[in-house]
Amino acid sequence: MEVEGFGDDFFCSVFDYLTGREFATKTFLTKCTRHGKIWLQKISQS
Repeated sequence: MEVEGFGDDFFCSVFDYLTGREFATKTFLTKCTRHGKIWLQKISQS
């Protein structure tokens, strides 16, 4: 997945986060690209 503004380190952290959270993973995967990017932006600010 490539999303402008996010680096590999961040995506590794997101992967680690989602690995242990089945419901969050399923929810993320059903989001459209725009909503997925919004979610990623929120996670990056946490």
